Amino acid sequence: MPNHSTSCWSEPLQQQTREAIEQLLMTTDERLHFKHTTLGFAYATYDDLCKGQLILRSHIGDSTHEFVDVSNLLLAGWVID
Repeated sequence: MPNHSTSCWSEPLQQQTREAIEQLLMTTDERLHFKHTTLGFAYATYDDLCKGQLILRSHIGDSTHEFVDVSNLLLAGWVID
């Protein structure tokens, strides 16, 4: 099935994002960090990901972004940082 992503990020970075989420490749703060070209930076917690919840929490403020799956996260323009 071809990938028709509209993401501005490279396909290798999108694949790295998929793998990092699947393998729970956390930093020492038990977070997986993400970036977006206009929305800035956010993170997902180990606890949320283990529960099957793909919730990005902004580094600044209280905003969150919730996704049903990695494909939707990528289509929204988020990748690992």
